[in-house]
Amino acid sequence: MRFVNICLVVGLVALAGVIYQVKYQARALDGDISTLHKQIDDERDAIAVLRAEWSLLNRPERIERLARKYLKLAPANPQQLVALDTASDSDFGPVLVTPAAPASNPAAKSTTPPTRSKVSVASAPAAQDAQWPAAKVERPVDASAR
Repeated sequence: MRFVNICLVVGLVALAGVIYQVKYQARALDGDISTLHKQIDDERDAIAVLRAEWSLLNRPERIERLARKYLKLAPANPQQLVALDTASDSDFGPVLVTPAAPASNPAAKSTTPPTRSKVSVASAPAAQDAQWPAAKVERPVDASAR
């Protein structure tokens, strides 16, 4: 009977040690979980700030102002458009567009719009008072010619 009691006391002490160890491991894991929750909240806040900055940077007014300042682009003239049935395969390659020199006397333009032989893909009437410079189109050198 004493042997059984001694075994039970030793088992009880071992079980108490295991429970003590598991308790502190669980506390350490709870601390890790709360740290991870705090990091997740910080990242969500950072994402919200980045989204706000992104929407601020992508405002159409800002992009339009930057495009006017750095790109020097002009809207396409209807005369620059080509009818689809007159286009060839070489027309669909990459194209470099450089603005041509402006006309010497833009005020001396005629008031009648120029006539076109075919209907363009996007048929918009030419603006009478628009003073867009004509674009000079340069084709890049083919890769086979290099």
